[in-house]
Amino acid sequence: MRFSVVIPTYNRPEPLRRCLEGFTRLDHPSWELLVVNDGGETSFGAIDGALRARLPLTTIDAPHGGPAAARNAGARAARGEFLAFTDDDCIPEPDWLRQLERGFVQENAAVLGGAAINPFPDSTAAVTWELYLDFLREYFQDASGNGLMLPSNNLAYRREAFWSLGGFDETFPLAAAEDVDLAYRAVGAGLRQRYFDDARVWHHHRSTPRGYLRQQFRYGRGSFDLRRRAYAVQAVPRRPGEFYWQLARFLRRRRAPLGVWALVWMTPFAHRAGIVSQSLRYRSTVADS
Repeated sequence: MRFSVVIPTYNRPEPLRRCLEGFTRLDHPSWELLVVNDGGETSFGAIDGALRARLPLTTIDAPHGGPAAARNAGARAARGEFLAFTDDDCIPEPDWLRQLERGFVQENAAVLGGAAINPFPDSTAAVTWELYLDFLREYFQDASGNGLMLPSNNLAYRREAFWSLGGFDETFPLAAAEDVDLAYRAVGAGLRQRYFDDARVWHHHRSTPRGYLRQQFRYGRGSFDLRRRAYAVQAVPRRPGEFYWQLARFLRRRRAPLGVWALVWMTPFAHRAGIVSQSLRYRSTVADS
């Protein structure tokens, strides 16, 4: 078995079905698919026998513990040499695993992060998230060129490298920052970690501006949990204010429309509000204990 693909899901049967339909077009000779229900009641409701017959599919029911725990549950059941992770709102390109295979050889890497493509060019929120994430990936690297922002919707590990780190940290309760935590731990452990944009999935997440900012608020909550941990690696040092200067240059280079500019500049406020919210939750928990 060459690749084990792991997908966590929680009560999103129709998006999951669309995702799995996409996997029926995957072109690779040696792979398996493990879908982990994170304690949901309806997660597998749209998977019928005909769809199962077209896939090397194993479904796993796990207690509700968040996406990090669900991914680890899938990885524990996996048989592949490589572990590839994506989400139930993503659809892979047919050559996704072939490109990952090529990337591991070409980059001599232990970890690869692929590209997540937005299929909704008419959605300001979806375009904003795609561009903002592209910038973060470009900006947050260490001195050796290792990427430090590898989202789990398109992520692959050599199996032994993944378990040498202990997998995802299951104390992250939200779908926020658990993938960044793993990326920092991987680079801190001396693993070579690269972006490989030829390995592509389509991220079918059409949001509203309000939904986008709510998502950034959640990422801020995850960021607070991230900042409480110490890592053996850091991003390339930058001058004060350089993040925003580089972000503006990036948006100009990509010819971002005005609506995207507006949402991007609101992002730090939503993110900061999430940090403050999680900080207050943490202090309340400590006081109660």
